[in-house]
Amino acid sequence: MGRTILDLDGRRCEVVNDVFLIEKKGRLLIADVDISFNGFFRRVGLGRLSWVKDRPIPWKYVQPLSIEDVLATDKVSLSLTKKQVMELPSEDLADVLEELQGEEQEALFGVLDSEKAAETLADAEPRAKRQLVEDLSEERAREIFSEMTVPQLADLFAVLPFDDVQELLELLNAQVAERVRNILSEREAEADDIMSQDYMTASKEASVAETLVTIRQVDREPRSISYIYVVNKDDMTLTGVVDLRELVLARDEAALGDIMVSPVVTADVNTSRGELVEMFTKYHYRMIPVVDEFDNILGVVCYNDIMKGIVLRARP
Repeated sequence: MGRTILDLDGRRCEVVNDVFLIEKKGRLLIADVDISFNGFFRRVGLGRLSWVKDRPIPWKYVQPLSIEDVLATDKVSLSLTKKQVMELPSEDLADVLEELQGEEQEALFGVLDSEKAAETLADAEPRAKRQLVEDLSEERAREIFSEMTVPQLADLFAVLPFDDVQELLELLNAQVAERVRNILSEREAEADDIMSQDYMTASKEASVAETLVTIRQVDREPRSISYIYVVNKDDMTLTGVVDLRELVLARDEAALGDIMVSPVVTADVNTSRGELVEMFTKYHYRMIPVVDEFDNILGVVCYNDIMKGIVLRARP
């Protein structure tokens, strides 16, 4: 009693105020938990008061989160409730984590795999970010950070104490750590610091059908397949771009060269973060490719990595 449970349907936290027991074969078994104020009144000796209806939840649907559950990997993987937690949007999980404290917050975050934990940490408010990172082991932190983009890591480290940031930077790949330092430094971050290598390319001779088969076979994050960047067959020179929505609607036998848009709006490695913001605001793209002086594609900058933090900071 008094413990917090997660209401998956309402996506909010509830406090257990009372427990209903039944007798069966000489044993007392837990039947339901009550999250209504009536349960609270009974706990403090005012059981005669009943201002609202009881709100019982059958015990079989209640799986309290505890450190012990998190450590017992087999229990976590077999738990239907925790599978449902994994299916919640990261934004909702971040909201829930902000309401929890201490061991309950640590336990819920510990249930998440590294990919989901990374998404949730990126969406959390600064206070919750600090609390969650403080409780991470080095191994767990390294796993989660490996799933985050450089801009996400920079946004996370920006709200942490300086000494903690220096320690956490040691857990990153040297190249990634240097790019994070560049964003956190006084100089304005450039496309070279922010760009991701998670994108897809194809030649202009490839057919729509072949490209769709390739997309289904590759192991990539869904957000990295917003566009197919069309490059020369013999090198990475960028010649066009195909929006995934256009690809799905095109004829199977059509070649990418026939449906691509050209020339492509691009950034170079020295394009500043401010200039990238202006480009996303003007063109409303989900990604902007970064190219060298010979138009070879080097990476992509994602809208969320640039604009999401700006939108959040602009809220009153």
